[in-house]
Amino acid sequence: MNLLILSGSAFPGSHTRSVAETIESLVGQPEHEVTHIDLRELDIPIFGQGKTDDTEYLKRLVEDADAVIIGTPNYHTSFSGILKNALDHLSIDEFEMKFVALYCNSGGMRNSDPLTQLRMVMRGVHAMVIPTQVCTCNEDFEKTETGYTLKNEALRERLSVMVDGLIKQSNSERVSI
Repeated sequence: MNLLILSGSAFPGSHTRSVAETIESLVGQPEHEVTHIDLRELDIPIFGQGKTDDTEYLKRLVEDADAVIIGTPNYHTSFSGILKNALDHLSIDEFEMKFVALYCNSGGMRNSDPLTQLRMVMRGVHAMVIPTQVCTCNEDFEKTETGYTLKNEALRERLSVMVDGLIKQSNSERVSI
């Protein structure tokens, strides 16, 4: 199985990136290939202002993925602009009937509002968002020299359940509309 993780934080070494790295470590089976894309590292112009090689690269990655995991920081009770812009470049062509899992990080307290909004966006491109999602907050991490490490074991377990559910759903028979 080909899993794609999209991290939507504008900052290097972010909490969102740390969760993506944790997810990568949880997908330990050799039959699963994990690609993690930190969207801040791609040259994706504002939607409507042209396309780049990175835009086409992102489209191919999403289209070729068996399942997608999308992570975002909570910016003003919503998901990040970097993620929104990247998703605006994508469509039903890449996401139709593809299973998607969601996670987010909020500063002071857990908040699932960004994921509620992402569910609506994913519905608009005909993706199948699984029910299990993960919301972290800053106190769930410890600071390291390179960023953050998720220290909350209950959330690590929830991430594992989310990933296992995503893999199980993605391996089920697909229905096309």
